[in-house]
Amino acid sequence: MSFFKKIFGSSENENPPKQTNKSDELEKYKAIPWMTDLRLDNISICLSSGFKPATSLPTEFERKLRPKVEIAKRLNAIKAIVLWLMVPEEELSNERILNFVSNNGLDLFLADDERQILNSSRNDEELRNLIGWKFENAWSLAWYFGYIAPDITGQMMTGEQMQEILINYTCPLDEKIENWAETAKTVSDEDLNKKEDLFYCLHNAVRSAQLGRQTVPQNFDPIGNGGVIHERRHSLTWMLSDGTEWDETDLST
Repeated sequence: MSFFKKIFGSSENENPPKQTNKSDELEKYKAIPWMTDLRLDNISICLSSGFKPATSLPTEFERKLRPKVEIAKRLNAIKAIVLWLMVPEEELSNERILNFVSNNGLDLFLADDERQILNSSRNDEELRNLIGWKFENAWSLAWYFGYIAPDITGQMMTGEQMQEILINYTCPLDEKIENWAETAKTVSDEDLNKKEDLFYCLHNAVRSAQLGRQTVPQNFDPIGNGGVIHERRHSLTWMLSDGTEWDETDLST
């Protein structure tokens, strides 16, 4: 059994909530003067899945896609800290991971708390228990490079999914990320903008639920499942926030 399976399990994500007819509720959004086709499509997805974003949400934002290589470096920075905690040192040396970080300037794409991971014990159980949230960041970033789209159920990724991302959607440890990114295929700007807007709407519904409103599907935990939506949205919004540090990403709703 792999370390990923041991820590995070290998069960498949639960099925999304059953879709229901939300045509009456959708009409409320159609009547909003500033409504756009893109937002209306995303609202329809939300309502069909049991999420109810506020009708007052703006639809226009200042978004600018950051360079492809920066997105690749953020994804591979997460790869480095995941490998540090999840793969035994006898199978992957400290030196190889640290050289990967140094040779590619990945320290610039790690948050302060993430940099500390590379100075910690590779057997730190507390850090291992927290690293799953980085999986959720990685899913959206890997989707940009061709992995399956992040789902909206709020279920956490499995270890098997993260392994697939590390193996098939990141730069090999002995290569330069600039070279890898140059040939890597990406989703279209249109698809990225639409996906980010969807998770913006989902995140709004989650935050409303955290305040006690009935805006998420039945059995959806606003804190646990909501945290998954938050982390996936963080990566999507960061990709469209050129010039903004990871921890400074505007995640307001």
